[in-house]
Amino acid sequence: MKGHNSSTEGLCCCEYENNQGDRSHILACCCDCEALDQAAERCITCQSVPQETMERLFKTLEDRCRLPGILGQGAVKLRLDVVVPVITIPTCLFLATLGPVMTVLMLSIMPVFLLWFYRLWKRNTKRERTLFFYSWGLMSVVTIFVVFESCVVGFREILLWEHLLLLTAMFLMFYNFVRTKLNVPYLKSSKRQKNFEKPNQSDRRVVYTDENVKVSLEEMTVEDLSESDVKWVDSRPISDGKLVTWCHNCSLKKPPRSGHCNVCKACVSVRDHHCVWIDACIGADNHRSFILSMILFVFCGYYGAHLSMTTLCTPKMYLDWFLLPNDCRFLYIDLQTSASFVASCYAFLAATCMLFGLLFQFLLISQNLTSQEFHIASKRNMLRHGLCATKNVYNQGIIHNWFNFWLTGRMDTRTSVISL
Repeated sequence: MKGHNSSTEGLCCCEYENNQGDRSHILACCCDCEALDQAAERCITCQSVPQETMERLFKTLEDRCRLPGILGQGAVKLRLDVVVPVITIPTCLFLATLGPVMTVLMLSIMPVFLLWFYRLWKRNTKRERTLFFYSWGLMSVVTIFVVFESCVVGFREILLWEHLLLLTAMFLMFYNFVRTKLNVPYLKSSKRQKNFEKPNQSDRRVVYTDENVKVSLEEMTVEDLSESDVKWVDSRPISDGKLVTWCHNCSLKKPPRSGHCNVCKACVSVRDHHCVWIDACIGADNHRSFILSMILFVFCGYYGAHLSMTTLCTPKMYLDWFLLPNDCRFLYIDLQTSASFVASCYAFLAATCMLFGLLFQFLLISQNLTSQEFHIASKRNMLRHGLCATKNVYNQGIIHNWFNFWLTGRMDTRTSVISL
């Protein structure tokens, strides 16, 4: 099977050229793997596996993770960080339908296993960017949606307007997620850097009313500004006791509120954070669509779980308008019922986790603060009660902050400094 030159002879659908340049076959994926043999032997004998062996093992696994191809170019290589969530999530949710104990066990083990694998994969592949969480989230949504449409709707208990409402919310959620992913405000690929070099002369002074901190745009961008002189909350890091205003990676001057993302390898305007669930940075242009998608995700998760549970359990009317599940004795009577129940539990847990992130975002928006500014303020001991930033020159009051966020997208703080 080995030793043939693939450049002179065509590959069949199940053949491929491995890392050594030799021809191999998908059926031989478990053959001649020295790293796997060594790792298995050490695990059986309760010995630690050397780092070098683990790196070779993951390299071999990624090379042999393939599917038969149909384009005449041999077997198609798959990403290991994508394949594992795609296989693990449906498998665990199926096993969770076997009974209440398995439901609790699988919903507890699944996230722990996935996070353990991600930590192991990242440590042994040395990669900064990954589609692991993106495929985890997408596969979870797709699996829950398929179960809802094929099982829950099949009971014919959900009204048409309820079904249409959920489908509309899901469509809007995906639409906003796509907008968020496509509209990342990279500074190097936009006109903001030019705008920053010529700021508005009439809008240069900031006054923080509590501490009477005054700072101009020139002061915010002075090179070699010492940490003691940075009396305001700033998103840019402080290195060697000085504020970093120049990005050597992007070769540009960093405006206030901007930040460099080590995953995207670019500076982002009004950077909040890098969201691993959509594999994109959140900043000035996509923060609003990101918040909308989070709100819709929470709504879809809770509303879908509510529709599922009131369908599976005999519901009871409260206050003449609100239904709640009442009799839930037959949740595991058949696969359709148990699958619907497990999916609704998973949707409820996912929506709850998203809700905590959404509430944290609400806290930041109320202060006109980004996650990056909050993190640096925490490191510089500029937080009150661990939640509210002090000396925040961008805070104009909760009502104005929300107005500024939704209607202007923080336009007045992207490339110049606001006036209070």
